[in-house]
Amino acid sequence: MTDEQWEAQNGSLSPGEARARGLCWQCSGKGKLFTAFGGVQRKVHCPECKGDGDAR
Repeated sequence: MTDEQWEAQNGSLSPGEARARGLCWQCSGKGKLFTAFGGVQRKVHCPECKGDGDAR
């Protein structure tokens, strides 16, 4: 998977759309964030919702 494909897993919802659905604005309800830099792909728990995906 390319770095671009990896980061695309973050979701496509805008913060407003995510909140309207009761989901975390930062991770779009996934509970984790996907990041890549220099070929290193990482997955971290969302700091906003603490990994549960719910809106605060």
